[in-house]
Amino acid sequence: MNILKPELIWIEDRCYRVLGNTKRSDSSNISPYVEDNYQLDFKDCEKEYDADIEIVPYKATQFKHTFHVPKSFFPFIAGSKHAVRKRLETETKTLIQIPKLGQDGDLVITGVDRMGIIKARHRINLLMEATRKKLDSTHFLSIPVNIPEIIKEFNLFMKTVLNNSEKTSRGIDETIFQTPSKLHLTIVVLTLLDDKERNQAIEALNYCQEYIVKPMIQKYGKIPIQLQGIDIMNNEPTKTRVLYAKIIDKSGALQKLVDEISNYYASIGLLYKTTDKVKLHVTLMNTKFKLHGTTKYTKETFDASEIIKTYENRGFGETVLTDIHLSQRHTIDSNGYYQSTAKINLSHLGNVINVTF
Repeated sequence: MNILKPELIWIEDRCYRVLGNTKRSDSSNISPYVEDNYQLDFKDCEKEYDADIEIVPYKATQFKHTFHVPKSFFPFIAGSKHAVRKRLETETKTLIQIPKLGQDGDLVITGVDRMGIIKARHRINLLMEATRKKLDSTHFLSIPVNIPEIIKEFNLFMKTVLNNSEKTSRGIDETIFQTPSKLHLTIVVLTLLDDKERNQAIEALNYCQEYIVKPMIQKYGKIPIQLQGIDIMNNEPTKTRVLYAKIIDKSGALQKLVDEISNYYASIGLLYKTTDKVKLHVTLMNTKFKLHGTTKYTKETFDASEIIKTYENRGFGETVLTDIHLSQRHTIDSNGYYQSTAKINLSHLGNVINVTF
């Protein structure tokens, strides 16, 4: 961060500096109707207004717009003592009705001017976009790679690393290794806050089946997934949090498929992308695994220097794309994998691809 030109955020009539090392908030500890410091300066964030929203006549001289918002967003749209809501109402010349604390329901915007309602909706969308980034993710799209061959190679890797790291490597123990039955490739991570969003994610997977996955299978045939080599998510091996197996994708079909799925979920508002391409990887070790499925943040690291030197090009086996799951985080199914909200099952080329709920 340029300390001479820090990022500024306006909240009400006050200006705040954004600190470069501000930590991610733990959404589980957010009190009801609390205004957080990340609130947006709407004057600097205006975009073209989306006129394609349903606005109907209301009373004699007004208009009304009603839309669904998960209740997790209500505290952020309201703000402390409803300060954010009042600011929105003042600047857009509208009235915004938010369901009471703890209740589900739709937001209602009323006003005498259609453009004011569109402005209010746009700014609420910006607030929800910023808020979703702070909340803990609930689901992820995954490709299981937990076939017997890969599990066998992973277990051998884990055993040899543990045997050889007792005296030479810091922070390595069995708790930071992935559960073998949960080995997977992550496509995108999602925050689905209510039944409507979960259903939307299922419908999106159904769309991806028909218009992305099926055409790709017809074009490329079986898509191979080869695990070859290891790497870490940061630049300092002695301070590693995540170590993963790299994916060899010679044809580029797998990368193209996951990127198109990611783009579609972003296009319907369930994902806010930070990179152009999905990083193809299978996590093998992660210090978060020590926390036993909690969502707490950990600064704990381990020394991966010797692992990288020894296993830089190690192979873990190969499989083909057979399933894409909408998986639930911090769960386990009867087969040892994550519980699925929905999934695409692929059989050999030419058969119908089904989504099961």
